[in-house]
Amino acid sequence: MITAIITCMGRREHLETTLAFALQTFDKVIVVDWSCPQGSGEYAASEGASVAYKYGEKFFSGSRAKNYGAKLVTTEYVAFIDADTMCMPGLKEEIASLIGPNRMLLSARTHDGQDVNDTVGFLICQTARFRAVGGFDETWIGWGAEDIHLRGKLFLDERLEVVRLSGMVLGAIAHGNDIRSENREAPIELTAVHNHKTLANWFASKGISEYVTNPRVQDIVFHGQHSPE
Repeated sequence: MITAIITCMGRREHLETTLAFALQTFDKVIVVDWSCPQGSGEYAASEGASVAYKYGEKFFSGSRAKNYGAKLVTTEYVAFIDADTMCMPGLKEEIASLIGPNRMLLSARTHDGQDVNDTVGFLICQTARFRAVGGFDETWIGWGAEDIHLRGKLFLDERLEVVRLSGMVLGAIAHGNDIRSENREAPIELTAVHNHKTLANWFASKGISEYVTNPRVQDIVFHGQHSPE
């Protein structure tokens, strides 16, 4: 069985489009209402999702919010999906055919090897493996990088095989960086370089220099329009 974690501090308009499909795909869905000013938790509960409320938060932290929800997971597998991610027809069946204790499932890449920016946050792995690496690192500030760091820990420390979904079973609601920066402690343009350097230093500590181009980790790093410079 699989529990999906979706986090929200804002983006209720996305959740109202995507939640029904997530509920059809996963055995259980936990929506983390991270002091959401739009009442995303109340909406999610009315639709049949479980809700974990975190009150009193001034800023959104993806890592902390995902870990907060993951503490409640009792199923063998955990999935992380963003509020703007669309679970398309066939996803449930494809997951069932691909999932395994020594694997992590990631979103598809395009035919030319590029990642779809708005689906990079998708990941499924065994819950015990997620906990074995300590979950998401909660020191990240701003948007992004924590998902690639988690992939790195699962790949290098737990030695999980990377399995990519096919291109038709995940979609996303396209949006700009203004929404990505919303409710964050600092906007993307002020944190992206710092987060890239932090991630590079972590990979270097594992013996992997120039992680963006290092062939050893090409299956887990991000390739796309917003790749780190």
